[in-house]
Amino acid sequence: MSSTTGTESDFHHALATMLAELRNSGHASQGTLAGELGIDQAAVSRVESGQRRLTVAEAFAWLEALGLSSEESAERLLELWKAHGGRPPGFWNESGRG
Repeated sequence: MSSTTGTESDFHHALATMLAELRNSGHASQGTLAGELGIDQAAVSRVESGQRRLTVAEAFAWLEALGLSSEESAERLLELWKAHGGRPPGFWNESGRG
C-alpha cells in the first residue's frame, strides 16, 4: 500500500514533465544532462517518465544543470506545488475545521 496522495502524484508527474520540457527547450539530450549530473542516461529517462521521483536536493541540482538559478528553481517548484501539490483540508488546516 502506497502512502502517496493523489496530489503528491500529480506534483511528481508535473515535475517530471517540467524537467523534460526544460531539457528539450535547451536542446540537450538525456545523455548530456546525465553527464552534467554524474548519472546515467537511463536514470534521466526514469525520472522524466515518472518511474523515479527526485528528492528536493536532486530537483534543485537538475534545475541548476538545466540553467536555472536557485531562486528560479525555488519559484518553479513553488508554482508546481501550488498547482499540483498541497494537502487536502484536514484537522490541522483551518479550512478543515468546523
